[in-house]
Amino acid sequence: MNLIVLGPQGSGKGTQADLLSKEFDLEHIDMGGTLRQAAKMDTPLGREIYRIQNVTKTLVPSDILKKVLHLKFASLNREKGILIDGAPRTMDQVEYVESALQEFGRKISKVAFIDISEKESIERISKRWLCKNCKKGLIMGIDVKSQGDKCPECSGEIMQRIDDTEEGVKKRLEVFRKETLPVIEYFEKKGNLARINGEQSIEKVFEDVKKYIKNNLEND
Repeated sequence: MNLIVLGPQGSGKGTQADLLSKEFDLEHIDMGGTLRQAAKMDTPLGREIYRIQNVTKTLVPSDILKKVLHLKFASLNREKGILIDGAPRTMDQVEYVESALQEFGRKISKVAFIDISEKESIERISKRWLCKNCKKGLIMGIDVKSQGDKCPECSGEIMQRIDDTEEGVKKRLEVFRKETLPVIEYFEKKGNLARINGEQSIEKVFEDVKKYIKNNLEND
């Protein structure tokens, strides 16, 4: 079984991907983490990814994404299923992901789209803060009460990333609607995607995704 988990910013797709990978004993491929790991390699590919992420600070092109996925898939036990979190984000990435899977005798089994409203996404993301010192993620109103508070872990100063402000989130959501919604529609037309209400508790979202996967795998 090979799963994909997609969702807009703040949907909690990373949390669900982690829970699902453990539930179904899948190799969790977090594309963001995988690219950061690849950027540490002292190879032409690693140096190119490092340049893109840390110098030009642009999105990694789809052809590089395919190369990274190919390396990742090649390192995995072929008998173990995988869960991809964070890709594909664009229609050209769909082609790369599907072809990379095919090279290793795999195909996408199911896609879970964790859906939340723009209002909910903005509310969740705008509460995210970060310690400048220890880099610990903090939630405003829970971990800290005001922007003048110190990090509860190391007493360092806290900050909010520019793209986590309301304006920043709106821009990211605009990109999501333009580039990623067609991906959602593509898998929906193929009949292997479920829209899951992400505006529930983590436990309820997990139960809904798990139920969808189990029921549909039995009917395949």
